[in-house]
Amino acid sequence: MGLSPLTFSGISSYSADFQTILTRVTTIASFPLEQLKNEQSDITQKAQLSNELNNTVKVFQQKLQALSEAADAKAIRASSSNTGKLSIDSVNTSLATAYSITDVTSLATAASETSTASFATSGSTTVSASGSMRLTVGATNYNISLSGAENNLVGLRDKINGLGAGVTATILTVGPTQNYLSITANGTGQRTLSLTEDPNGTPSGFLTSANQGTNLNFKLNGVSVSRTSNQVNDLVPGVSFTVKGTTSGSESLGITLASDRSAISDAITEFVDAYNTLQTKVGEQVGFSAGLLSGDILVREAQELLRRTSSFGLADGTLRNWSDLGVTFTQTGQMTFEKSEFDALGDANLGDVFSFFASEDGLGELDQRISTFTNEVTGLAKVAIDQYERTNQRLNDQIGEMTDRVRVLRESYLTKLQAADVLLGRLEGQQSVVDASVNSLNLVLYGKRDG
Repeated sequence: MGLSPLTFSGISSYSADFQTILTRVTTIASFPLEQLKNEQSDITQKAQLSNELNNTVKVFQQKLQALSEAADAKAIRASSSNTGKLSIDSVNTSLATAYSITDVTSLATAASETSTASFATSGSTTVSASGSMRLTVGATNYNISLSGAENNLVGLRDKINGLGAGVTATILTVGPTQNYLSITANGTGQRTLSLTEDPNGTPSGFLTSANQGTNLNFKLNGVSVSRTSNQVNDLVPGVSFTVKGTTSGSESLGITLASDRSAISDAITEFVDAYNTLQTKVGEQVGFSAGLLSGDILVREAQELLRRTSSFGLADGTLRNWSDLGVTFTQTGQMTFEKSEFDALGDANLGDVFSFFASEDGLGELDQRISTFTNEVTGLAKVAIDQYERTNQRLNDQIGEMTDRVRVLRESYLTKLQAADVLLGRLEGQQSVVDASVNSLNLVLYGKRDG
């Protein structure tokens, strides 16, 4: 949105003066318009800076949440004594303990059977003399009726796959005239899988019965356990694991749940980085070289979050202050974390480390204050950015109206100046005729030209 340059073209000798008048009128009339544009530019930049600050606070909040969650869970990590036979999938517990898995006699496999007989073709050879069959999956029976056009391997396969019985039927072509029906359960675990020909007449088995699936069978701390899946997530509280191999003899697969010091130190490192990034971002809006958000409520609130973080401490315990954890502050307000000092803390101090960062009565409680800043609906940043957007729209409307006014004013002056230019052009033409007549008369009367 703007005014395109307007060039005055005239016929009089005053055209350049008229251009100057037109340009000056446009410039003076555009002063309020330029002020609006400058204000809009500032609003746009403030909105961008507010959004950047909000995103930085969000990262700071995420790192604080990760740190407090690790502290609440006492940084428990699970390890397997034999990752080739036992893998840990997820851990969500604060309990440090150990488990022993022995006597893994079988893994969970899917039931899968094949037709006992082969058929010359898959699309035309009849598969059922009665046209009636029954599929049994577990304890559920499914009756199948095959019409003439369906009474072949293709028709039977499609009928089975359309039942939603939790199995998949396919056709195996072993040779030019050897086609078999194969049915496989969609999930692992021991279950009945059969297909009966003429179930209400003279029933006969259509499938083999050699692979009815198997369960995962093992002992946990000496107690027998059976599951239909190799992934077990309902046995050890807060731990999901997958058994991938059987054991022999006295072989034992161990699961150890213990506090991992590096889990906390890594979380502290990431939190310190996020703190420093936020401190730098806030510093850009404070002091002699402050940006457009100087004095803004968002900057003041972010400063308060930093102050609460840096001044946090506990009243009790062996670790009460940041310095006890190997964290110090530079003269510029940046955090530094000496991991070596943290690693030197004894195992007996870990409990106080967890208390320092806990979500209740620890640093993690700051998350609630941060949420008043970052909340997607009611947060301070959301309110401020929405207000900037509304102001920007209002200014945009005003700029449009002002631009139209200046354009109308300029065109009005242009019309008037063009009329004046035409009149002056005519007068100048008439003056030329008069001058020529006077010169001619002087030449006749006095034998000389005027001037």
